[in-house]
Amino acid sequence: MMKPLHRTASGLLVVLFMLVATGCGSGGGGGGGIGDLAGGIGGTGVTSGTVSGFGSVFVNGIEFETDGASRTVNDVTDISNGSDDDRVLGIGMVVTIIGSVNDDGVTGTADSIEYDNEIEGPVAAAPVEDLDGVSKTFDIFNVTVVVDRNATVFVATDYGSLARNDVLEVSGYFDADGKLLATRVEKEGVLDLGASEVEIKGEVSGFNGIDTFVLASITVTFDGTTVFEGLPGTVANGQYVEVKGTLDTAVSVTASRIELEDDGFGDDVDKISIEGIVTDFQGVNDFKVAGQRVDASNALFEPAALAATIADGDRVEVEGAIINGILEAKEVEQRGGDVSVSAFVETTDPVAGTVTLEVVSGQFLTVQTNSQTQIEDKLNEEEPFGINGIDADDFLNVEGYVDGNGDVIATQIERDELDDIVLQGPVDVPPTGGSTAAGIISILGVEIITRDATDFEDASEEDIDGTDFFLVVEDGDLVEYTDYNEEGQSADGFADEVEFED
Repeated sequence: MMKPLHRTASGLLVVLFMLVATGCGSGGGGGGGIGDLAGGIGGTGVTSGTVSGFGSVFVNGIEFETDGASRTVNDVTDISNGSDDDRVLGIGMVVTIIGSVNDDGVTGTADSIEYDNEIEGPVAAAPVEDLDGVSKTFDIFNVTVVVDRNATVFVATDYGSLARNDVLEVSGYFDADGKLLATRVEKEGVLDLGASEVEIKGEVSGFNGIDTFVLASITVTFDGTTVFEGLPGTVANGQYVEVKGTLDTAVSVTASRIELEDDGFGDDVDKISIEGIVTDFQGVNDFKVAGQRVDASNALFEPAALAATIADGDRVEVEGAIINGILEAKEVEQRGGDVSVSAFVETTDPVAGTVTLEVVSGQFLTVQTNSQTQIEDKLNEEEPFGINGIDADDFLNVEGYVDGNGDVIATQIERDELDDIVLQGPVDVPPTGGSTAAGIISILGVEIITRDATDFEDASEEDIDGTDFFLVVEDGDLVEYTDYNEEGQSADGFADEVEFED
């Protein structure tokens, strides 16, 4: 498997250091504290995370004005006019912004924006779906990619259409197992050997001293027309590079461009905000996010319980300063979560930032949005799209978490076609009780009725009977309820499936 890379371009870091040295930007200040962690950091610095909205550019809860900012997208640079960013960038892209953040912590000005996909190439074999039908895995150049039916943004394709030999551009985060968790997948075409353009990253090995080397199992050939970036016109074994070129065979590429990649964000950065997946977790004082080593021993956590539960695989945002190569975190906020809801909209309150969903007839769940909530329209593909565009009776898929006040904070909302009614979250006790024949279970305050036709599963997705389920379920257990909305069978308010989740 190729080495995961999480990087900021050296050119961007040079700009950052120049800005800090000359005192550009708003200086000082800071965003609100942990209760308003979505506000981010004040002053000039680095912000790295997924694009969550437009009308400017929203990243890590900060609305960046972009007029005059340089935008580098897959090594092509232009200048933003402040109104066309949604045509150059896209929701779900993992970008790095250098610029100033205002003292309010939720607005700022971008000096530069960089996007570089993690990999582009053909799907090696038909994607394999998990038993729950919510995620698929496949390989591109020996990198295992995981897409999520609800959480991944799909462009020019969709979850159900992914197929062998699709040439895909993927942005996302690597997890502790080296799998690429896709935040955005865009189809570029279908494999055409000798014509398909690809991008791969890896460590140079087997260099013949002239014109050929290997990245993982891919043989790369270059010649006098190849453009070298950050390299002296050739390569050396052990270098970590990105190669762009044409796929000649399943295992060989002719390079049009070879770029030396920088791993990490530098030894010293005064202000930085990074979103990513926790890996290499040794304790709160020693873990990585997006490949950056973090010490959060003195950080504030949101929710506060995250300090005790944070582990490999968690998606978080970390804010602080990089000192001697270590990000000394001031704040750590949960960005993923265990709560998921698929249901119809009852009401919205754009002023309060809330959406209320009818999960069971007459029972509702209200979710709170903030500046970090990624809101996407998969139904009509409206862009830009936000809470003001959500109407009563729209069908939404919501991902989020429960904060310290017991509120559900939405990290992602998608308007989509009608599907099953789903609620996943921690169980409330009471009321929980029953048997195989009938019972009631409460999830996030919503009472779910089970009956003899309900299928029960344990956390390993093995069938169990309802009596055993009610004997072992405890307050706080993570449980998912599903009410089928299949053709000819509408959701009826009774649980068709109830299962424990890890």
